[in-house]
Amino acid sequence: MISLDVSRDTEFMAAAHPLEIELKLALPPGQVEAFRKKMARRRAGRGTRSAPQQQALVTRYFDTPDFDLAARGVALRVRQAGAVWLQTLKTASASHGGLSRRVEFEMPLDGDALDWARFPPEARDYVPEALRAQVRPLFETGFERTTWQVASDNGDRIEVALDLGTIRTLEAPALEGEVGERTLPLCEIELELKAGEPDALFVLALEWAEAFDCVPLDASKAARGIALVRGEVPGATGAQALALDAGMRVEEGFAATCQACLEHFQANLHGLLESDEVEFVHQARVALRRLRAALRLYRGICVPPDELAAVVRELAAALGPARDWDVFCSETLPAIAPHYPDTALWQQRGETLDARRAAVRAEMHATLRAARPGRWLLAMQRWLQQAGWRSDPSGRPFAPAQRDAQQAPLEAFARGALDNGERRIARRARKFSKASAARRHALRIAIKRQRYAAEFFEALFDATGKRRRRRARYVAALREAQDSLGRANDLRTATRLLQEVDAGATGAFALGWLAAQQAGAGVGQSAGPVRAVLKAKTYW
Repeated sequence: MISLDVSRDTEFMAAAHPLEIELKLALPPGQVEAFRKKMARRRAGRGTRSAPQQQALVTRYFDTPDFDLAARGVALRVRQAGAVWLQTLKTASASHGGLSRRVEFEMPLDGDALDWARFPPEARDYVPEALRAQVRPLFETGFERTTWQVASDNGDRIEVALDLGTIRTLEAPALEGEVGERTLPLCEIELELKAGEPDALFVLALEWAEAFDCVPLDASKAARGIALVRGEVPGATGAQALALDAGMRVEEGFAATCQACLEHFQANLHGLLESDEVEFVHQARVALRRLRAALRLYRGICVPPDELAAVVRELAAALGPARDWDVFCSETLPAIAPHYPDTALWQQRGETLDARRAAVRAEMHATLRAARPGRWLLAMQRWLQQAGWRSDPSGRPFAPAQRDAQQAPLEAFARGALDNGERRIARRARKFSKASAARRHALRIAIKRQRYAAEFFEALFDATGKRRRRRARYVAALREAQDSLGRANDLRTATRLLQEVDAGATGAFALGWLAAQQAGAGVGQSAGPVRAVLKAKTYW
């Protein structure tokens, strides 16, 4: 979301390394002209040039055939800007919610040939000599860059760059049915802070996310090029393991957990908006559920503004019906189909249900775009960067007791939260064999929240030997119970969806099949997994 690059020029190797702060946004292609007009109307600040500067840039990226540099977190490129040639080596960075720091070495060249001797020794140290002999150009970017210099009334100076062009492969193994090079369009905005406070970047980015539907962009051009060469098709992304540390304070754990959930959602946002692949909806919904579970865990201690929390609920509500129809059409109906005697009629009615599913997905897209998810992601990120939980919405600091809770040891807080989750599950599982559907649903929610909490906090506790096995069994028990109760919930949801449409004789048959499944399953299928959760030994 934000990249902070630490770059070094050889003329100033002995000096403190300048810090380069950038924020990248993906701009919808249909909004390019509107963005240009917006920038033309913007008055340049004092001491800046009002006229935009345009430059054609061609950049060739190098790696070994086995992508050894990428594996080492190194990006190597040669760029032509007019009559000037530059070679650059960048290192990877530790990223926290899109916030990263990179070392950059950039040297002038006499032509387009890579020259290792031009790099200082500390740059060459990142690439062993044996690998240097293997590097070759794999892909290149060609784009037109338009830059504007913007200044705020507070003295902040920002260079705004609009990049329009393509990434294309130079060397790539052919995929089945593929002819010619692979290409990927580029349409993005980079905001680079030249002077002032990083918050100035957010001010502009939030304005453009509102006006042009921009979304934060994490993946670098180098990373996208490598994926293109490899032939990787962008797919849905699951939640990544959260590396909390036992020495952290509560507020640090809160920020890291929220960042991880935001990254999970952002990684699936483009596919959610542009693709009909069901897994994007699933993973985006999981990301929002995990975020809501995190906000609930830390409620009363680290509290987001109402307007940000409201968007979480709005986005989750928009995804719910689409996910219900996806599960119904792609999982439940195929399970019923073999039992229906008239295949042709079943397929005909299935087309009607698919049309309803498409309509629900269209409604989801419209609701999502209206909610401006890119703007919400930026606003959440800004609030986290400002440690906004340390003040109430009016801007006043919290009482000392509130700050004490935020600064308390995270490990003790996690133990208490997990113990509380255990007790909630035990209460809701009481007399499970006689539980109503509503009580079973409440138990499923409690188990799901405990599973998320257990996954959030698992890195806090020693995970060697016996404890590691206990942790794995505990999380597996939660997952199995959640899935078992979820299957029963899917049957009830399928019944509700069928009752909302006129599916004729096939619908009546499906309703009967669903009723039989629910009657046969009852609570029996879930009783075992629920007992396993109650008996599972905790790992904290």
